[in-house]
Amino acid sequence: MKHLLVLDSRGRKPGGETPLVCTPLVGRTRERVLAEAAHILPKSPDLLEWRVDHFGAIADTAAVIETLRELRRAAGRLPIIFTCRAKEGGGHRVPIGAKEVVALHEAVAATRMVDFIDFEIDNDAELVRHVRQSTQAQEVRLILSYHNHSYTPGHEFLVDRFLEAERLGADVAMVQVKPRERADVLRLLAATAEADTKVRIPLISMSIGPLGSVSRIVGGLFGSSLSFAVGEKASAPGQIPIDDLVTAFDIIRRARGGEML
Repeated sequence: MKHLLVLDSRGRKPGGETPLVCTPLVGRTRERVLAEAAHILPKSPDLLEWRVDHFGAIADTAAVIETLRELRRAAGRLPIIFTCRAKEGGGHRVPIGAKEVVALHEAVAATRMVDFIDFEIDNDAELVRHVRQSTQAQEVRLILSYHNHSYTPGHEFLVDRFLEAERLGADVAMVQVKPRERADVLRLLAATAEADTKVRIPLISMSIGPLGSVSRIVGGLFGSSLSFAVGEKASAPGQIPIDDLVTAFDIIRRARGGEML
């Protein structure tokens, strides 16, 4: 039986044809991260994502943990995704290496103040295993993600990225790719739909940029359990403001005979 993306006891809500909405925090300082959270929280997202690769003090683990503690206090029961996106995957260049990033993930998982940690599937296999072990030990869920900001690979390759994430022990599999033409967006959605019939973990997928923005709206109909939306600032091209995305989801829900949130 397919397991939908379900939040933990801080705020249980199933994903499904209406994806969960996650808004990113991309501040460079503790003050900006908390100010972004204060701006976003009244908009009622389902999750927050802290994109720590934007954080100026990322090399100072104590500063990261202290900021996370204040963010957790502000967020209350709202689940948090902790993400240090690699530059190759659309993130900021950070002043620490891959092993230091893994050590940061381990320290953050040990606090149990986050609900999900996102780690790129293309990292060295030993690093992926290490992150998987640390998240399992602390009961933090692992998102293994594949990112291609150059083009959209073939259908079978995309499906296999989802399957590989499950084989490696991910709790959630994510694929993010860049379209060069309309058919690329359709390929990503079709690959998501096929993978959704083959894996037992929740999926997240998106086609980035203006051309791919439609995938953030209709992805739930193809098996994507979550969509990222702009709260204050975007963390990737093509993200839609949270108010507009929720309105679009409501329109789709009503068209399919459901009720508005």
